[in-house]
Amino acid sequence: MNLPAQLFVNDWLVLTNFIFGYFLYRALRFAPWRSLLNNAVMVNALVGLSFGAFALWQLSAGIRPGFNFHILGSALFMLMFGWHIAAVSITLVMLATWLRTDAGLITLGLNGLLMIAVPVLFSDWLLRFSKKNLPKNLFLFVLFNGFLCGALTIVLDTLATSVVLLGFSHYTWAEIQHHYLLSIPVLIISEAFITGALITSFVVFQPQAVLNFSDAEYLAGK
Repeated sequence: MNLPAQLFVNDWLVLTNFIFGYFLYRALRFAPWRSLLNNAVMVNALVGLSFGAFALWQLSAGIRPGFNFHILGSALFMLMFGWHIAAVSITLVMLATWLRTDAGLITLGLNGLLMIAVPVLFSDWLLRFSKKNLPKNLFLFVLFNGFLCGALTIVLDTLATSVVLLGFSHYTWAEIQHHYLLSIPVLIISEAFITGALITSFVVFQPQAVLNFSDAEYLAGK
């Protein structure tokens, strides 16, 4: 996570910027902005969660370049606002973090693909899978799309980051295991708990703020 520019060839970073730029363009173009702006509760939730995510992204721990850890929030944002708005919102959080820490903006594409595109699209796929194959139940929605999905996004992000580090940086597999993978279980538990706890709170107390949750679909007649 937060991979620095010195680990990679400049041309490869430029390529990832183009790929992430196209992903972000699609998110901006097809996001349900009108539905968002017409829902004051959802707007307030988006602003509050964005500031909260920014604060959590500053709590990054690590001892070597590229081997640092922080909460992503991708699964939570996707459940709350859909993958388009989630992608745009977390990109703004990432950009603000990069500007605050004076990180190289050329790494936005690479880190955006790993920390935003991959987990957000995976969370969206998992949500569609659950809606198609699982009973419409509040507890299943929270446990599967909240706690479990939050954990799996970290697992997937870790695997993708490890592959990138192993294939394109000078780090060896032994270094990745020792300095990166050994600490990931703590992050998996943290992400799962925060995602599950917050989505539970919202669907119980402010369900109108959750784009991907409907009282009629998950509670009526249950």
